[in-house]
Amino acid sequence: MATTDQDLTLRPMRAADRERVLEICRDVWDGRDYIPRVFDDWLADAGASFQAAEIDGVVVGIQRVRPYAPGLVWYEGLRVASTHRRRGLARAMFASAIAEAKAQGFREMRLATGNPDAVRLFEAGGFSRLVDARWWRGHRLEGGEPARMPDPLEAGKLWPGMENSPGIELYHGVVPDFNGARDLGAAELKRLATIGMLRAGPGGRAIVGLREPWGQSLAVAFVAGRGGALRELLMSLRFEADADGLDHVTVTLPRDHPAADDLAASGYDLANDEDSSYIYGLQL
Repeated sequence: MATTDQDLTLRPMRAADRERVLEICRDVWDGRDYIPRVFDDWLADAGASFQAAEIDGVVVGIQRVRPYAPGLVWYEGLRVASTHRRRGLARAMFASAIAEAKAQGFREMRLATGNPDAVRLFEAGGFSRLVDARWWRGHRLEGGEPARMPDPLEAGKLWPGMENSPGIELYHGVVPDFNGARDLGAAELKRLATIGMLRAGPGGRAIVGLREPWGQSLAVAFVAGRGGALRELLMSLRFEADADGLDHVTVTLPRDHPAADDLAASGYDLANDEDSSYIYGLQL
């Protein structure tokens, strides 16, 4: 248990905190906050630090820090009750999480956000923007073959042909998975193939990595490749969504990535030209 200079106490979250957490989250994203859906899973995860922030015995904030790859820790779920905002509490909680991660020997903390207020907080804390993401959407399509799933042995051999593909530098070496942005490379391709989350185009000339979806979609975290092979792969994802009974395919793509032309040619539309979502990283 740690106490900040602002009389804010951080302690492990308890099952009894559920109703208060739901109350705090009620006005987030017009009542569509995801934390009520994951509260039980987060509470049961002994490998992560799911914390409640208290002032005078009342829970006024929450946050979570979890290891997810060697040397990497993921920060998520920062919330402060509407009655206690603009008091520096989020900054104090965030600083405590960074200090704890450093003390545990992690080398880097990463996070995702689309909240302008949070962007200012994280950038003021020294975080660097790694990916500026846009979302593309393609509706399910009948009549074709789903995308091919390479095995882990093949997957590891695909990376040398992908690491110089157009736009790959815009990922800054990370997979923009908003559930946890991992390093982008041969090891990640093997990991994704092992869990059935990698798809390959004709001749292995294009690949996409999937992520856990939010809702009824086939969710793509990154793309690599070009030309006809990439477009054929993008179309096959729409066929796969139909075969799986999903509504659409959602593709995360960094701003100004050249694959935007391939997505448009494959029946995908830009879903958020104005809104942005970002991946940030901090070397600890």
